[in-house]
Amino acid sequence: MKAFFRTESKTWREIQTNLLFIGVVELLIYNGGLWIKYRLQRQFDLFSPLIGPELGLYYNANFWIILPILLTLAFMALTCPGALGVFTEGSPGRRLKALGKGLVLGFALLGSLTLLATLTGAVTFRFNRFDWRLIPAILPLFIQCSAEEILLRGYVPAVAGERHGWDAVCFASGTLFIFHHIINMEYFGFSAMFCLDVFLLGVFLCLLVRREGNFWIACGFHTAWNYTQTYLFGISNSGENVSIGMFQGTLNADNSFYHEVYGYEGSIATALLIGALILWLIFRLRKAGKI
Repeated sequence: MKAFFRTESKTWREIQTNLLFIGVVELLIYNGGLWIKYRLQRQFDLFSPLIGPELGLYYNANFWIILPILLTLAFMALTCPGALGVFTEGSPGRRLKALGKGLVLGFALLGSLTLLATLTGAVTFRFNRFDWRLIPAILPLFIQCSAEEILLRGYVPAVAGERHGWDAVCFASGTLFIFHHIINMEYFGFSAMFCLDVFLLGVFLCLLVRREGNFWIACGFHTAWNYTQTYLFGISNSGENVSIGMFQGTLNADNSFYHEVYGYEGSIATALLIGALILWLIFRLRKAGKI
């Protein structure tokens, strides 16, 4: 990897030390906040009385994500306030354009994986229902996904980007993305392929931000990726299998295109697709002299 990315050994030793520190702090802050969130959302159900128990559960879970978000933003403000500047980087039109690109790309890639899973017979989809309340669910999901992105694709590049190359930045971003999903594996079990896919998605999003030159493309992609799995196709999202989507996916075979627990995020097909896109982005970024 060092030879491929042309990074000096000294830089790798530095990033390993920095990654250990950031990783431990991040693990304690974000996952600690998630631990509190899960307990509060069981005790204080704010939305089920308003919109029904089925959808109320998911609105409630997304609402309480505000706790780890606030802890994360406080950590960033204390250690690297400049990282928060990615929120307002570029004109409003440019931010909106980047957000739109990310939404389209996230939906397109998830749609491609769904098509592959359907054609191979791994998953069968049936129409479940249309409920207008599924539409505004994208807003709390967007807040959650953007909070993860501000740390991993905003804070990490701001802290490490000036001292290290983008190979090290992407490595740190991808590795910390795995830390963000540790609590998923606590609930749904460890999966090496899930870790690999999450790492590759983290690297891909980091390179995507570098290519676009705007942080909001990652927020759009992450939101569309999660929303499409949960609220459109009704399939497993990072281990959590739901039944509230417009369609409902039923697993027929645990194969290379779909993992029994982690869905697309634990499949070989996702690793190959995202891996190919990473190589393409590296080629384009090097050609443009951005890495």
